[in-house]
Amino acid sequence: MLNDTTCRNLKPQAKPYKKSDGGGLQLLVTTGGSKLWRLAYRFGGKQKEVAFGAYPATTLADARAKRDVAKAQLAKGIDPGVAKQEAKREEAAARTFGAWADEWLEKQRTVHDEKTMAGKDRFVGYLKKEFGQRLIPAIARGDVLLYLRTFEKTGKLETRDRVRSTGAQICIYADVHGSDYNPFRPFAKEQLVANESEPRPALVGDDEVQTLFQDIAAPFERARYNDLVGFALRFLSLTVVRPGEIATAEWCDFDFIKARWTISPEKMKMDKEHVVPLSQQALALLAQVRRHTGNRTFVFSCSQDKPISDNTLCKRLRDLGYDTSVEHCAHGFRTTFSTLCNGETNCDESKMWDGDLIELQLAHLDETSVKAIYNRTGPLSLIGARAKLLQHWADRIDSMVGNNVVPLRKQVQESVSA
Repeated sequence: MLNDTTCRNLKPQAKPYKKSDGGGLQLLVTTGGSKLWRLAYRFGGKQKEVAFGAYPATTLADARAKRDVAKAQLAKGIDPGVAKQEAKREEAAARTFGAWADEWLEKQRTVHDEKTMAGKDRFVGYLKKEFGQRLIPAIARGDVLLYLRTFEKTGKLETRDRVRSTGAQICIYADVHGSDYNPFRPFAKEQLVANESEPRPALVGDDEVQTLFQDIAAPFERARYNDLVGFALRFLSLTVVRPGEIATAEWCDFDFIKARWTISPEKMKMDKEHVVPLSQQALALLAQVRRHTGNRTFVFSCSQDKPISDNTLCKRLRDLGYDTSVEHCAHGFRTTFSTLCNGETNCDESKMWDGDLIELQLAHLDETSVKAIYNRTGPLSLIGARAKLLQHWADRIDSMVGNNVVPLRKQVQESVSA
């Protein structure tokens, strides 16, 4: 049997090894020097293992006590590993909405800048004051609806919508049971006053759009950090996602074999994930960016631990001479894409692209027809047609850039051949 002195003096070796204490209890010593308690047991004719924590945080006495509890469970026909997972789920289910909100906020701090977090802190503050002491299953949809209507009385429709969206994101984060219960999911348009926000400024004329794409493709003299901001702006124009989704894009979100980018519900600020097909130009751009940030978490990261701010994209547009309040902002690429693609026609003057297809690619699920398509087949709805749409859009951007700036696809082909 082991004792504390033996446990304390165990040293790492070239390969991981285990020291037994009896009754199936073992101390695993990794090559990095970590010492981890494990219980080996058989259940249902299969060899299994359950973890009891790390030494010395979990003492020898603690590990033995946990072993004895597990042995008692086995005697009653209970699988200790399954019982441990159930206990974790029960513990999670017992946490209040406020506790989940605090944990969600801390995770957000690793992604967003102080300015963005100030807003998130404010919205979470509203939610915790009203629902902080409740368990999520105890928060009724009706209670949320009545609370959101209090913002309508003071005309704070934008705040109302941000509070609801924040609550929905927290519930998605806390959904450890996979129950999909989310009292903050969007309400029917008849239940809340419509927030008729002014459309974001965007260029849609052929000549001005062509100039815009040439400007963002041209080298920027004051660029820093290998011009990751310029890459991000060009990637935004190719994928037409929301600026915040560019800012939080992680390398693990991309499947380069299938040429797809999957954006989680949390990053979408919705209760559904979104899949973006990647054009050849988008893949080529990512290949260039990967040389600079491939060892980091975030794709467009100017530092080791945080991505760029979505506000940085608008600043670059202002640096290029565009008034982002009235002319064209980072979000405006979505309007540019929608307007130009909806306006394209075939030889017989019929529409080249179906309107629902364009809306589906923009993750606009408000229309009944688009929502029906998504609900029937999920985030991969019409993925083949959407891939063709985004490849056509990327090719159209290249044609607009023309000879004024070397198109991205040509740049990458030359760099690969070199």
